[in-house]
Amino acid sequence: MLTAGLIASGATPVDARPHRPRVSALLGPSSVAVGEPATLSARLRPAQKGVRLLVQRRATGRWVTVARPRTDATGRVSVRLSTATAGVQRLRVLRGSARPTLRAASRAVTLAVMAEPGCTPRVAPVDAQATAAARCLTARLDRWQAASTMGAGQQLNVSNSEYAAPLTGLGARPVHVVGLDLKELADSEGYGFAVRPLDYLTGLAQQGAVLSVSWHPDNPWTGGPYNDPRPASLDQLLADTPAAAAFWADFDAGMQLFKELQDEGGAAVVFRPLHEANGDWFWWGHPDPATYRGLWAAMQRRAAVDGVHNVLWAYSFNADTGANTSAPVALLPARVDLAGMDSYSRPGEALPTTGYAAVAAKVRRMAFTEVGPYATQDRTWDPAAVTRAARSLAKPPLWSMFWFDDGTGVKQLSSLTRGRSWLDSCRDGFCSVG
Repeated sequence: MLTAGLIASGATPVDARPHRPRVSALLGPSSVAVGEPATLSARLRPAQKGVRLLVQRRATGRWVTVARPRTDATGRVSVRLSTATAGVQRLRVLRGSARPTLRAASRAVTLAVMAEPGCTPRVAPVDAQATAAARCLTARLDRWQAASTMGAGQQLNVSNSEYAAPLTGLGARPVHVVGLDLKELADSEGYGFAVRPLDYLTGLAQQGAVLSVSWHPDNPWTGGPYNDPRPASLDQLLADTPAAAAFWADFDAGMQLFKELQDEGGAAVVFRPLHEANGDWFWWGHPDPATYRGLWAAMQRRAAVDGVHNVLWAYSFNADTGANTSAPVALLPARVDLAGMDSYSRPGEALPTTGYAAVAAKVRRMAFTEVGPYATQDRTWDPAAVTRAARSLAKPPLWSMFWFDDGTGVKQLSSLTRGRSWLDSCRDGFCSVG
């Protein structure tokens, strides 16, 4: 009788009425430094693909449209915002329509673009005595994460007199993360280069570059190189042994360079020592997990004894590709600021990411600490593989670091056929990965 009455009266049952559209908007982050990435994300409900939304900014008393993105299948859009000028931006998102019942507007959100946005990270560095530079770097990486962006990175070979070539080969294109190796940096001190690499790197850091530092120490048992795989037991590095004396002497020499960067340059670094330990190609590979974690803790204590507090500690592992690798989460040290995956692929193949998610579930910040083509002279390897991999992950990487060309093949962005165009597709050197 109730249904008949509704039909007779012409009324529509509540469950049959179309839902009025709603639009929500969210900023990531809500405050940034001038030039840093900021992203506005919006969602249309009920979800509908291909609907054009209007992103508007309040200017001189009126709303001005600055972007017209179309929704994806989930009703979402994401727009990078201009942060070239300091000031406050008030923004909203509209769904416009000639039909009033289809119109919707989000609440206005406010973005603060500041010359100095502050140095309070979401999670403090693991070093309780971290320098102001280290805290500021941590906060900056958190803002990158909030903006759902991935910075472009390029590794340098600082043991070569042309160490800056991978960067200069990119022209004026911005690269936000610069990689180097601590062993190569220490060796370069005696090479008499026209410009001392540490001075060059200090200048880059003072201009805003993030310095990511690996460490390939010599085999402390044999005196051979880092890839001398002769049997080594890491527990001997935690005891009073000749191997320990050699290892810690190399470590202390590297810490003195970090301390100079700290005391004279006022800069911080991301340090990823003894990386790819879940593989078998370095002398520290495939260690006992408890011993590896103990050695990591010992390095952190030793750095503090050396007066070094400008370090963000990064656990860097190889993608678990199966044959000669193991699950990286088993080696995860107790106290890290971030973790990163090293991964290479052949042209046309997807970038392996196995093992990333398990580590990301335990670590707040993640990165692609090495990426690129695997052992090839083929320059057609497409960096878009990196972007696709990053976007497939629940916790995308903060940056992707391309290695330099070496004896195993071409790797650096300036040598890849699509390297420059890929970098150009990443606005201001930041790729959208949200």
